[in-house]
Amino acid sequence: MFAILGDIEFTVAGGITGMEQRGTADWAEHARIQGKPLLEWIGEGLDECNLTIELHPLLGDPEARLRALRESKSKHEPLAFVMGSGEYLGAYVIADISNAIRRTTAVGQLTAATVQLNLREYTGPFTRKVFRPGLLNPALAGTAAAAMGSPGLLSNVTATPSLTQTVIGQAKTAGNMLRAGQNLYESVRNGNPSMILGQVPQLLGVTARAIAPLQGMSAAAGLLDDGSDLSRLSESVLGSVMGARSSLNPVDLGNIVDRFAASKDSLSQALTTMDGASTRLAGLAAQVLTRRA
Repeated sequence: MFAILGDIEFTVAGGITGMEQRGTADWAEHARIQGKPLLEWIGEGLDECNLTIELHPLLGDPEARLRALRESKSKHEPLAFVMGSGEYLGAYVIADISNAIRRTTAVGQLTAATVQLNLREYTGPFTRKVFRPGLLNPALAGTAAAAMGSPGLLSNVTATPSLTQTVIGQAKTAGNMLRAGQNLYESVRNGNPSMILGQVPQLLGVTARAIAPLQGMSAAAGLLDDGSDLSRLSESVLGSVMGARSSLNPVDLGNIVDRFAASKDSLSQALTTMDGASTRLAGLAAQVLTRRA
């Protein structure tokens, strides 16, 4: 399996032929007298992913597969996007579907087409839904794709998110918040003491957003049979985040440079510790992907 989006499964044998990823950052441009404009980082842009899918009767009913994609888009719901390697990319929505018809029957029935699927990152509250294993979409029953073990689509039956999925989701959110914080620290670090002091509320705000997901990760991991290491890790990361915050409270013009440096070091330690769990979290995502968690 190449990847899975919600309950939509993509395979190379099932027609997936290309994938393009795109990430951006938002920068504001400020005009300056007798000098080039100054860029100021505002935040990270939404990640995008473009998939190219070939539809053909040998890969399943083309019209049924296209209809399933359109129905998923019309539900306006974020979907978990997981690669076949087990890497959890986060929640995405189907933003755009376009298809180029290559062949039809004499009465206009679709037999071959190329579909371009545009996915955009969703950063709001998200709890991943999972489906029961083994329930194939009846639209593909008896097709060559089903016979090859590459049905292309799975059923829409959903269940309560597992503890494993909760841990993965909270870790992803916490990691995103920590990276956003690091970017903000990097944009501030070359400023003068007065400018750094003026950015303290923003620095405290971005670190505060990592607290809740880290607490949620720790609580969920503590309930897993083999999650004690992740629970300890999240507590360690949380400790570094709280250290970064305490270094900036209180501060004044006389101590802001040293306090900012200490806070930045603590946040960097938090992100390093979190990144160290990437392989462990990928393993959990693989368990979810293969319906074992």
